[in-house]
Amino acid sequence: MRSATKWPLAMVVLLLWLPSGGATAELQDEGSDNLQQLAQVPIRIDGDNLAQGSDLAFSGRRVIAGSYQGTALFEIVPAARGHLRQVGFHNCPGSQGDVSVYRKLVFVSIDSPGSNNVENAVCNNTATNLSETSLGKEGVRIVDISNPRQPRQVGFVEADCGSHTHTLVPSGRDLYMYISSYPLSGQGPTCNHVTHRKFSIVKVDLRDPARSDVVATRSLPPDTIGCHDITAVPERDLAIGACLGVWVTMDISDPEAPEILAEVRNPLMELDHSSAVTWDGRVAIIGDEHAGAAGGGGCSEDPSSPIGAMWFYDISDPTDPVELGHHSLPRIPEVDSAAEAERFRCTTHNFNVVPFRDASRYVVVSSYYSGGIAAIDFSDPANPEEIAYYVHRPGGVNPDTWAAYWYNGRIYTNDFQSTFGVGVYELAGTTSRKVVRYFRGDTNPQVQRSSFR
Repeated sequence: MRSATKWPLAMVVLLLWLPSGGATAELQDEGSDNLQQLAQVPIRIDGDNLAQGSDLAFSGRRVIAGSYQGTALFEIVPAARGHLRQVGFHNCPGSQGDVSVYRKLVFVSIDSPGSNNVENAVCNNTATNLSETSLGKEGVRIVDISNPRQPRQVGFVEADCGSHTHTLVPSGRDLYMYISSYPLSGQGPTCNHVTHRKFSIVKVDLRDPARSDVVATRSLPPDTIGCHDITAVPERDLAIGACLGVWVTMDISDPEAPEILAEVRNPLMELDHSSAVTWDGRVAIIGDEHAGAAGGGGCSEDPSSPIGAMWFYDISDPTDPVELGHHSLPRIPEVDSAAEAERFRCTTHNFNVVPFRDASRYVVVSSYYSGGIAAIDFSDPANPEEIAYYVHRPGGVNPDTWAAYWYNGRIYTNDFQSTFGVGVYELAGTTSRKVVRYFRGDTNPQVQRSSFR
C-alpha cells in the first residue's frame, strides 16, 4: 500500500530546508497554558531497551500500553511517586500491538506473521483456533494479567489478514470482538485485495480463552479492502467503522450479524482511519490519516484544511449521516534533522471524546504524531476550535504520538518511533468530577460504554 522510496513533497521540502552544517538551536517543548505535561515514562522491555508504543487501554488504576515489542502494564500512582510507574511487561513481540482489556484479559492485535517470532513459557505457548502453535501466526493474542508482573499468553485467535486493530463488543454475559484487518502482507486466497472486503467476528470464551474462535464475518462495501478502526456503542446497538475510503454506520443489536445502515464516501478524505461518537450519540468523528502512517506529511497551518483532518457528522439518524464540519491541526512541526524529516507526519490519529456532564459540550482529545496532542472543542461542529495543545520535544526531538486519550482527569499518550513511552497530561477544566464523569472498570476508547463512577 505504501512505497518507502517515494517521499511526499512536504518531506522533500523539509530535507532541502535543513541546515547543511553548523549548530542549530535545540527545539523546545511548546504548548498552550491550559495543557500541562505531568510525566513521561518510557516503556521498558528490559534494562535500557525501550519499546515502540502503539495504543492504550485502561482498567481502574491500570494503564495498558501496547507496543511492537510486547504489552506494558502501568500503575497510576500519586504525583509524589511520579504519576505513573511500570509494573510489568509481556515480552512477546508482534506488529502492531493494539490492545484492549476485559477484566483479567488483555487482547493484542498481531498483523504480521514475521513479527510474531518469539516462543517461550509465556509467549506463543498456546495453540490457536486453527493451528497447534501461534508462533509465526497473525490474529489476536489473549494475555492473562492476573499477575501484572508475570503476564502470560492463554489463547490466540487466527483471522484472515490477521488483526490490525480490534474492538470488544460486550453483549449481555457474552463478549464479542470485531477484528479489523486488510492485506498488508502474507497474501493468500482469503487475504488479498480482491477477496478481503470484510471484518471477522470472534466470540470470546471467558471461561476458557483458548477456545475463543471466529464465529462469523461481515461483508463490507466493494470499494474498501477492510476497516482500520471500529467504534462500538453497545448501549445504542451502534457501531461506526472507518474503512479506508468509506465509513459506515452499523446496527449491532445482533453482534454476530451486524447490519450496515449507511455508507459515507467523502472525496476529501484519503484514508478513513479512526472513529468516535459523542456521549449523547449525536455526532460521529472520523479521522483521516492522510497518506497513511508511513506516507508522511498531512500537515497544514490552516485549521479549515481537509488534509489529515477530523470530520464531524450528525448521526441522529444513523441511516442518513449529515456532514457538519471538519478540523485540521493548525501548525506544521519544526524539524532539525534528516531522521526527523523521514518520519515527519502530523495527521489526526487516535482520539476520544471527554465525557462532560454538560451533554452539549463536545471536546475531543487527539494525537497528531509529530504534531503532539491537542484538544478540539466542537460543541458547534460547523466551527470547531482548538482549545489546547502540547508538543513534547525532549532533547529537541519531535514526538511520534500514536494515541492520546482522556481518562479520569488526565490525558495519557503513547509514542511510537520516538520511544518516549507513555505521557501524562492535565487539561484545565477536565479534572473535576463536578465537570466530567469518571470511568469505572475496564475502559477501551473503541468501546463507548456509559460506565461511570
